[in-house]
Amino acid sequence: MQKQTSVKSRIGYIASEYGAFIAFFLLFGINAVITKNFLSIKTVWNILTQSVTSILLGLGMTVVIATGGINISVGSGMALTAMVSAIFIAKGNIALGLVLGFLVGVLCGVITGFIVIRMKIQPMIVSLSMMFVMRGVAKLINDGRVLSYKNKAFTNFFFENLFGKIPVRVVIWLIMALVLWIILSKTRYGNYIEAYGDNPDATYISGINVVLVVTMAYVICNIFSFAAGIIEAGYATTVDPGSMGLTKEMDAIAATVVGGTSISGGKPKVWGTVFGALVLQLITIMVNMNNIPVAYARIIKAGIIIGAICLQRLKDTRN
Repeated sequence: MQKQTSVKSRIGYIASEYGAFIAFFLLFGINAVITKNFLSIKTVWNILTQSVTSILLGLGMTVVIATGGINISVGSGMALTAMVSAIFIAKGNIALGLVLGFLVGVLCGVITGFIVIRMKIQPMIVSLSMMFVMRGVAKLINDGRVLSYKNKAFTNFFFENLFGKIPVRVVIWLIMALVLWIILSKTRYGNYIEAYGDNPDATYISGINVVLVVTMAYVICNIFSFAAGIIEAGYATTVDPGSMGLTKEMDAIAATVVGGTSISGGKPKVWGTVFGALVLQLITIMVNMNNIPVAYARIIKAGIIIGAICLQRLKDTRN
């Protein structure tokens, strides 16, 4: 007779599958009661637009964490790819700038993923090294100076509203999230990612090309970093190689973990990550709109992250 799932395991399962959604609507309800002028369409759009970077970086991080790895170079990836693109965008060549920035991101992803899986070096160590390399190269490109540019066509695009209401930045992350969800839930590659995250040894033995699977995870992660960097550069009209994306990898990891993707690998939760990022942004908005010191927001976020990891552990608890 099969053992019944324990209460702890049930709690862990609910938290893993629906925790980010529950937390989002709970926080939204609390803000609706305690935060003045919170219930307005402007506030809603602010939440969705100000979460863009965390959502995009979180989605890329979700793929890597699902393999049991981690990529703490995503913030530096933002800076490097945005700087490469901005150099050419400043000269009026938007297409070339975007293509080169994209290719640089892909190349860095290939290097990171290949070293991790082929050389069997800890992902933390490899991505830490890449974080310094990419940030350093970003600074060297423009001698460490902030790059400002003027390109109305490029900048205005990121301030457009679809149908006069929906910000383009929101449309971009929605489309990218949908595409990633399709890839991870409807294709063989998504199955391979989950299989490798659950049991790397069995995936090796089954004949799956794990080098390609893992390397592609880091490539996808860097593509999302590129998108986040381009959007930020687009509406800021500047690229600061020293500060762009700085510490953003922590938000990405937090959104992924809060969203329910296991830190030890396994099934990626795309929409969970999206709502995980929105939860973090809700906390920031709640703190700002109620004149609470920013330090409290960091403490609350840290508590949520630790709580999410603890609840994940309960998922596998049996009687």
